[in-house]
Amino acid sequence: MKPVESQLEKLDDAVRYGKKYGIHVQINFHRAPGYCCNAPKEPKSLLHDPEPLAAFTNLWAVLARRYRGIPNEELSFDLVNEPAPVAAYGATGATPSNYAAVARMAIAAIRAVDQSRFVMSDGWRWGKEPVMELHPFGPATGESIHCYEPQLLTHYKVGNPNEKRPCPPWPLEGWTNGVEWLERYVVKLWQPAIDDGTFIHAGELGCHQGNVPHATYLAWLEDTLRMCDRHGWGWALWNLDGTFGILDTPRTDCEFEDFHGHKLDRKALDILRKHR
Repeated sequence: MKPVESQLEKLDDAVRYGKKYGIHVQINFHRAPGYCCNAPKEPKSLLHDPEPLAAFTNLWAVLARRYRGIPNEELSFDLVNEPAPVAAYGATGATPSNYAAVARMAIAAIRAVDQSRFVMSDGWRWGKEPVMELHPFGPATGESIHCYEPQLLTHYKVGNPNEKRPCPPWPLEGWTNGVEWLERYVVKLWQPAIDDGTFIHAGELGCHQGNVPHATYLAWLEDTLRMCDRHGWGWALWNLDGTFGILDTPRTDCEFEDFHGHKLDRKALDILRKHR
């Protein structure tokens, strides 16, 4: 309920850097009061308890006031990362309705301060499906899809480093067209949101770089971005540098280009640039 000014100043820096370098900044709580999709578990639940909800809405009101007047072209908000009904995250028995109630209160807190700020809400179950309880979305709001499908490919060996089965091919066995697989198993879930005209953004997409062959990764990345192109969805790569990125990845099966002292996967970057 009492944000620390020195911590808020770090967000100020991020917003300024975005303006300086022409990169849109979207502020999101990866760990919100009472919820995070990573350990450790919060002591109280954002989706069930009043205290974290009060803190959550207060924080969004603080940020809305702090950045009021900055154009939406430069800055938007995304409420909380990957709401899901997982006990370990403090969301035991949670439903889309529980999350929708939280999201509506946060959006109302933002709107009370700034009527025009663009606000995104992640889809339910880690961004895999729309929260229809929030539909139809009003002006300056939208929904974020996270594209890591199929996870048996994008997260190959992430949860089980000793996995014995080989990495799946792309397209998956039995399919000749990867985009059509994505249409059936990703887009179909989002069809209700598409049909009611919701603004949709692929707020995350990516594939683990340490375990998936480079050629397979590039084919998957191309098809995933083609899917986004087909539906007019903007997108953001998770992440820039690291195990899901294009800089300093743990790969040993591709040639890297030196980029200011970093190892750059130029082939992946070229695909990203083609679909930007």
